[in-house]
Amino acid sequence: MPVEKTTLDSIDLDTLHVAAKAAAEDVIRSHGWQGMVEDADLLGTDERYLMLADPAVVSGLIEEIKTLRGNYDVAVTRIKELDLLFGRYLLGMRAAVIEWQSGRGAEAGMEWIWNGLAGPGELPPENETQAQAYFDREVVPIEAGLEEVYALLEQRRAAKQVKP
Repeated sequence: MPVEKTTLDSIDLDTLHVAAKAAAEDVIRSHGWQGMVEDADLLGTDERYLMLADPAVVSGLIEEIKTLRGNYDVAVTRIKELDLLFGRYLLGMRAAVIEWQSGRGAEAGMEWIWNGLAGPGELPPENETQAQAYFDREVVPIEAGLEEVYALLEQRRAAKQVKP
């Protein structure tokens, strides 16, 4: 899935972050310090930060943060929806097994599966007759997508371990 470019993509956030930290840490203090401000490059530190954090950049960051917060809320809701749908499908399959083993048998159990797929329009194409071949073919993009997800999660996990 392609990632949409945003305002933040055009801002060198790492450089801005370093400059902001330097400007915050290297605040000019008069107590007990001898020498010229220029000697400590404190004005240069502030100037570098101010050049990077001009009002257009700050405004862009604020707008992007607002957008990301809105997107986050939508993403959390979608994740909850997917989790609940997945749980519902598992529940239907469990009910099918109960029906098969303790109820009216395998055919009645398959009614649970059929109804769970028919409701949202997810029945397989009518011309499919080879279950394993159908599964093998259709699972390929699902597995590829899962591999992308797992790779991203692994990268994030590894990056967190590197940070102090």
